[in-house]
Order: sequence, then C-alpha cells, then structure tokens
Amino acid sequence: MHRFHVDAILDPQSLPRVANYFAQRSIVPSAMAMRVLPTHMRIEVTVAGLPPGQAAIIAAKLGEVVAVTGSELEELVAELA
Repeated sequence: MHRFHVDAILDPQSLPRVANYFAQRSIVPSAMAMRVLPTHMRIEVTVAGLPPGQAAIIAAKLGEVVAVTGSELEELVAELA
C-alpha cells in the first residue's frame, strides 16, 4: 500500500485536480484526506495494489499537476496480526 503526500496551493481546484489524476487512470484510492495549513494544503491519498515502480511514477507525475507544489511517496508496511 502506498500513501502520496501532495502539497498544493490554497485554491479550490487543487483537491479536484489531484483526485482527477487518479480518476483518469481508473485508480480508486483507499483513502483521501486534505487539510489546510497556513501557507498551502496537504492532500494525502492512500492506494492499495500498486507496484512500487508504478507508485514512484505516479508520485513524480503528481508533482507536475497544475497547482501542486510538491509530492512525496510513502510505502506503508502491512501490519502483522
């Protein structure tokens, strides 16, 4: 499972642009959250089932989306029961 941390400008279109990136590729996120910070917004998108290489490409491409100022990728380790 991967979590994308996306920083974007404070604009009403930032969240839909990031969500649309996944929608255009038929990827349904497991979770999506956004919070407004003093200077920007932070969008976190969690996606299950992506190969690591594809997740890295998506993280790089998210950084090129209009209104996005930065993108980071976190690989989540599955917890053992």
